[in-house]
Amino acid sequence: MFAGVSVLLTNRRILRANLFGEGILIGALTGVVIAALRFFLDTADIWRPRLFAKIDSVGEILLICAVMVFFAIILARAVKFDSQVCGSGVPQIKGILQGRTEMFKPLRLLTMKFFSSVMTIGAGMSLGRAGISVQFGAAIGNFFAKKFYGDNPRHESFQGDFLVTAGAGAGLAAIFNAPLAGVIFCLEELRKKFSHEILIVTVTAAVTASFVVKVIFGVRPVFETITRTPLNMPSVMTMPTAEMAQHLYTTPLKFVALFILFGVICGIAGVLFTRALLFSLDVYDRLKLFGTRRFLIPFLLIVPLGIELPQVLGCGNVLVDEILISRLELSLLVTLLVGKILFTLICFGTNAPGGLFLPVLVVGALIGNVFARVGGLLDIFTADWTTLIIIFGMAAFFAAVVKAPVTGAILILELTGQFGHLFWLIIVAGTAFLVADLCGSEPIFSALLERSQSKK
Repeated sequence: MFAGVSVLLTNRRILRANLFGEGILIGALTGVVIAALRFFLDTADIWRPRLFAKIDSVGEILLICAVMVFFAIILARAVKFDSQVCGSGVPQIKGILQGRTEMFKPLRLLTMKFFSSVMTIGAGMSLGRAGISVQFGAAIGNFFAKKFYGDNPRHESFQGDFLVTAGAGAGLAAIFNAPLAGVIFCLEELRKKFSHEILIVTVTAAVTASFVVKVIFGVRPVFETITRTPLNMPSVMTMPTAEMAQHLYTTPLKFVALFILFGVICGIAGVLFTRALLFSLDVYDRLKLFGTRRFLIPFLLIVPLGIELPQVLGCGNVLVDEILISRLELSLLVTLLVGKILFTLICFGTNAPGGLFLPVLVVGALIGNVFARVGGLLDIFTADWTTLIIIFGMAAFFAAVVKAPVTGAILILELTGQFGHLFWLIIVAGTAFLVADLCGSEPIFSALLERSQSKK
């Protein structure tokens, strides 16, 4: 019996050693792919507003419209060639790990979706880059699973799933340079279960991917301004717990009530946004808009928006930097918030390649900015609270829509690098999550998976 136990322990140690090495390979290759994706999309964010700013004739507008029509035709053909190109990719990964969706062809997916995503998001569709990064990482994990374990069904369902999960975490870690958030997302949203083996390979892949993107390629943070902006809080908010207890009936109670109110607002907004996203998909189907016609709508809308309201185009990370640097008028902030939500719904409803992480974070940041400005007008907040409320809004809205509050909180903490506001961040995000849960809102990626399964 002891010999059998010894062999089992030895095999488990060998498995962990193999997973460690496989995690490094997956993370390194994922980091290279995501660095390339970041380069193309960041370049597009620089040149797109310059291009629209130079438009001054009808002929130039018609030329850009013709280019957008060409993009719609190309994208329709790519989707027809491989349906996995559609959407963010996270629901597909959840389906694969749950055994409800067939495994994709990794190399074909990487090639087709990479160029389709660069074209779609680079042109200006309001879609994110994180979801597709998760799918790219999972595709790389799937590639190595097939290389290492072939068609062995036991390995395919055991180590193979581990490598797919690790790749997904590496993709999220690389796009945000947030390895811990990548790991937590895999455990909280994708697998919803824990083991030492999955932790080893996922942590290794996430850290390696983040290292490759940041150190080797020198890629800047997604929200560059946030990482450089100090978060100012009144001294009473940073007191030790014992000392703060003495002030419970003075200043802190007001702030706690305001943070809970803000969490409730973000929770309700998240529920409405989730339902609107699903409704937008249904509208396109009911109108029987498929193929080129489906993608023509957002592509052609890019032209007038690029001329009049360019801030709502693309992922939106540049917009977050703008609202942190500039004190925009409240009316403009509301316009940007409404415009970003509506254009995101129009783009997402087409099921074009692109994710939701960044649009959700951007909408949350705009909600936070509006809340802070209204609080300022009512003499509740001072101007130096704006950055803090924006960050709280990002975490809370993410928690309400994705229903992954721990991932949202960890992601924001890694993006800011400041842990002094952790307690209040959890209060706001937890309140938003609870409100969304009480309203019966499903996690958006789970709802999208169920929707896709019901249509089969």
